[in-house]
Amino acid sequence: MTELRVHTYTAAEPGIFVNSYLLETADGVVLVDAGLLVSDARALAERLGALRKPLLAAFVTHPHPDHYNGLPYVAGDDVPVYATALVAKTIERTAVAKREQWEPTYGAEWPDRFRVPDRPLEGGGAVEVAGLRIRVHDLGAAESHADSYLLVEAGEKRHAFIGDLAFDGVHSYTADGHSGAWLDVLDRLVDELAGAPLYPGHGAPGDTGLLTRQRQYLLMYREAVGRVAAGAPSLSEAQKLELTQTMTRFLPGAPLGWLVALGADAVAAELAASSSFNAREGS
Repeated sequence: MTELRVHTYTAAEPGIFVNSYLLETADGVVLVDAGLLVSDARALAERLGALRKPLLAAFVTHPHPDHYNGLPYVAGDDVPVYATALVAKTIERTAVAKREQWEPTYGAEWPDRFRVPDRPLEGGGAVEVAGLRIRVHDLGAAESHADSYLLVEAGEKRHAFIGDLAFDGVHSYTADGHSGAWLDVLDRLVDELAGAPLYPGHGAPGDTGLLTRQRQYLLMYREAVGRVAAGAPSLSEAQKLELTQTMTRFLPGAPLGWLVALGADAVAAELAASSSFNAREGS
C-alpha cells in the first residue's frame, strides 16, 4: 500500500497565507499549487529539495495567481503540470492581465514569467503518478472562473485538495462574482467529500465542516452586500467600509479583511442581475 506524507508550505501575509502541498511517497513527490510570490516559490523549492526525491508532477486547482505563479521556480520544464482544460485555458487568457494588475503592488516579488498547465484534462480525469491515483474533478465557476478539486487515493485512503472552495480562518475572495454558483458547489461537495480529510488553499486541513463554514460566510456576505447595495450593482467607498465592518464582526480577528471590499462590486452586480432576472421571470 502506498504511504502518503503531505507537507504543507504556507506563505506569510504578503503571500495571502496560501498553501502549497508536497505529496511525498516512496516513488517521488507531487506538487499541488505553487504560491504567489517569488520568495515563497523559492522557499517551496528548497522544501522540495530537502525531501531528496524527484518532483514527478504538479497540479493546479484553479486559475488564481496565488496558486500558479510559483510554478516556473518549482517545477522544471520536464515536470508535467496538470489541470482541468478550463483551468489551463483561463490561466492562459488572464495571466498577463493579472500581472499588469498586481505587479505595481508586489514589484519584484511578482514573477516575470508564468507557466500554463501543459497536461489539460478535459472535464477532469485521473492520473497515476508516484503510486497515487489523482482524480481531477471539474466544477466550473465557483470561487474563481474555473474551479476544481483533486481526490488523491493512496491505497484505500482518500485525501481531497480543494483549492479555494473553502477559506479557513481568513476572509474570502469573492471578486470573480460567482457566489451563487459557489454556494451550489458547496452544497454538493458536503456529501461528495464526506469522510475524506480536506486540504484548503488557505487555512488548516479539516473535514466537511470547512465547507459548511464557508457556506455560512457566503450567505452572510451576500446578505450584507444586498442590504447595503439595496439593488445597486456597485457600492460606494462608504458602503464598502460598512460592509467590511459587518464582516469583521462576523469573523472577528480574521486576516485579509481587504478582500471584503475587493469583491463587493462583483457580488453586488451578481445580486442585481439575479434580481432583474427573477423580476422578469415573475412578470
